[in-house]
Amino acid sequence: MQQEKKVSRLRRPFVIGGAAIGAVLCGWYLYNNFGRVTPVPDPIWTRFVNLAVIMFLCIYLANLLRVALEFFLRRR
Repeated sequence: MQQEKKVSRLRRPFVIGGAAIGAVLCGWYLYNNFGRVTPVPDPIWTRFVNLAVIMFLCIYLANLLRVALEFFLRRR
């Protein structure tokens, strides 16, 4: 039989925090991409890819931060 995997109580807040930071960064990227910094905006497919990468990285890094925090809290 398989053991049930224990889900961390910090998982949801860190994922939500990562998604919120990702949304802010996506907004910043789109704001700067529409002519404020670059004279020619990126093609539409590049924008979609960049937005997906920004969101993925923010949520992934927030999850890594959670794992590191839980590791250090367990060691104490």
